[in-house]
Amino acid sequence: MVWSKSNAMKILKDMKLSKKLPLLITLPTVLFVVVSGLVQLWELVVVLDEDNEETYTILAHERAVALTEWLHSIEHDTEALAENVAIQDALVEFTSAWRLMGPDASDQVRTAYMGNNSHENHDSNKQADVVDAGDNSSWSTVHRRYHMSMRSFQKTHGYYDLFLFDTAGNLIYSVYKEDDFGLNYVNGKYADSGLGDAFRNSNTSAQGKVYMTDIAPFAASGGKPALFVAHPVFKNGTRVGVVAVQVPFSQISKILSQSDLLGDTGRVILTGTKGQVLSHSASDSGEVVGSSGALSPQIEAAIAGENRYFDDTIGVDGSEVVAASYAVETLRGERWGVVVELHADEALASTRFLIMASLLGLVATAVIMSLVCFLVARWIAKRFVTLSDDIQSVADENYDIEVQGTDSNDEVGKMAQILEDLKVRLQQGAEAKEREVETQKANERVVELLSKALMGLAEGDFRNHITEFFPIEHKSLRYSINDAMMGLNNVVLKVTERADSIEKGVNEINAAADDLSSRTESQAATLEETAAALEEITVSVKSATENVRTVETAASEAKQDADRSSEVVTETISAMNEIEASSDHITQIIGVIDDIAFQTNLLALNAGVEAARAGEAGKGFAVVASEVRALAQRASDAALEVKTLIEKSSRQVDRGVDLVGRTGSALQAISDRVTHISGLVTNIVQSAEEQATALSEINTGVSQLDRVTQDNAAMVEETTAASHLLRADASDLSQLMAAFKTEGSISSNVQKPAAPAAPEAGDWQEEVAEPGGAREEVLKEANAKWQDF
Repeated sequence: MVWSKSNAMKILKDMKLSKKLPLLITLPTVLFVVVSGLVQLWELVVVLDEDNEETYTILAHERAVALTEWLHSIEHDTEALAENVAIQDALVEFTSAWRLMGPDASDQVRTAYMGNNSHENHDSNKQADVVDAGDNSSWSTVHRRYHMSMRSFQKTHGYYDLFLFDTAGNLIYSVYKEDDFGLNYVNGKYADSGLGDAFRNSNTSAQGKVYMTDIAPFAASGGKPALFVAHPVFKNGTRVGVVAVQVPFSQISKILSQSDLLGDTGRVILTGTKGQVLSHSASDSGEVVGSSGALSPQIEAAIAGENRYFDDTIGVDGSEVVAASYAVETLRGERWGVVVELHADEALASTRFLIMASLLGLVATAVIMSLVCFLVARWIAKRFVTLSDDIQSVADENYDIEVQGTDSNDEVGKMAQILEDLKVRLQQGAEAKEREVETQKANERVVELLSKALMGLAEGDFRNHITEFFPIEHKSLRYSINDAMMGLNNVVLKVTERADSIEKGVNEINAAADDLSSRTESQAATLEETAAALEEITVSVKSATENVRTVETAASEAKQDADRSSEVVTETISAMNEIEASSDHITQIIGVIDDIAFQTNLLALNAGVEAARAGEAGKGFAVVASEVRALAQRASDAALEVKTLIEKSSRQVDRGVDLVGRTGSALQAISDRVTHISGLVTNIVQSAEEQATALSEINTGVSQLDRVTQDNAAMVEETTAASHLLRADASDLSQLMAAFKTEGSISSNVQKPAAPAAPEAGDWQEEVAEPGGAREEVLKEANAKWQDF
């Protein structure tokens, strides 16, 4: 058999739907999923590669920027130190003290502050805390003055050490005082070290010029890598020395390591101008700081100033890595390189995992899609087969079947719904023929019963209710006729009751009108007497108001008298206070007189002593001195008596002030009470006036009420006549309502029969007879309508 396009189409056309649908759905779907998945996977790999390149390039740039900013901060710190007046003064004072110690100044300060410690067991932290070695030297005095501030600066800014050099190259101050302290850096032990290089360049450089060394091991610090930055110090334009700081290797490593992107194998390497490794972030790296082997492409790019990314290169440890390079310019104008390296296995691990996971997901998706397409095809084919069987059953006039799939809104579901509608219509056509004859007979019986009921209604007989069941389509007519009868029956009963009630009410109105007439006459007489009594009360209230006003005037005058008495008491208190002040002044004067008498007595005593020494020549003078002493004593006694009298008088004045004060308080209280009484009397006057006004208005109202009462008496006579006419009309209405034939009382008092259950369609003739009366719910609605009528 030769394979051709026509043969393939014929085979596909003749293939069963259960096989054709899975084939036509599965193959294109799986092919599309596989192709689109591979394309998306390729695009994702490209995006991940670009993301890796961007990530590590940015990381190299960030570390380079951070390193540059850090170098500039060191430059700023050294410039600030050199320009600090305290540092300038410290250099001058340390230099002077050093020179005063003579040629062996180095040995003296090293012995005093380092003792006999060798380089191996030297405790720099302990020595850094020593403020004064106690050697009583001028250098220690200067050290005590400046050491703590320099120590604080060194610790705050994170430097390893801080140095001061004089112009001769002597390291005259160090915070930690390691083995480099106190030596000469022109021709001494560490002259060729990085610290010596920093001193020599700064000692000859211009003012404001910062010098930085390369990172290299420093023997005085135990061989640890170190970086030195120095700056010349000038005071008043004269060079006085050099200030330098030692930057620890750990700070550079910390700056290079500040990133979570390095993972387990990542490192950031700092290289020098010749490609040598100056520092790196990985502490376990096999590369030694300061070594320079064969330069890798990324290191060559970094020291050449190229910012590049390498996705497949060899790292400093010989492994395959991805790398990024970035250049950094140092304070010396040289170029350092920052290189980021990460093992390729770790860098590409996520990409490889994603490729494998995507391939597995693609295969799983293809298998799941194939299975889903197969199940969907079988489900669709099954629905068509079921629909075909249902169509055959309807064609065989089997209307009892249940068409499957009508609950769906797709094309197959719509076909099933159309078949269901067709089945129902065919079944309804057959049933309609059977019901036609039964409906005709039922209609004839309905007309007969309605005619009988309407004839009774026309004759005014509301007792003939339809009790037989009607077909479903005419059942509302039976309810309507019965409701109409019941409604009219209730209306007639209510009208009859209202007529009787009106007649009774009219009789009561007649009796009430007669009684009202007699009471109205009595009320008029009472109002006249009330008006006369109110007139007398009004006159009495006016008289009481005049009396209260007189009391108010008297209270006001009493308040004024109390206020004047208070003023007099106040003036009395003021006068007492002035007397007391004068007494105090007199007491002071008497004290002065007493002092004068005492001094005079002393002078007389001295004069007597001198007269006794003079012998005969001074006897006359001794007599005079004796008299003066007696006179002074009498003056002192008199002053004491006067002082006693003044003090007694002062106490009496104080007592008088207190009594007058109490009198003033009592008068003030009396004034307040009188004011309160005056206010109360004023309120009483206002109330009396208001009562007089109110009584006048009441008197006027009573007069008006008397006139209204006379008018009411006339209206009562007219009402009595109208009630007699209304009683005659009510009697005529009762005679007219007696012509209607009703059953019982109104529907609210009649026991209504319960409505039976609604009959099934087609078997209404088999229902039992319904008791008389209609359903209660329908009656309520009908009663409401008739009441509106």
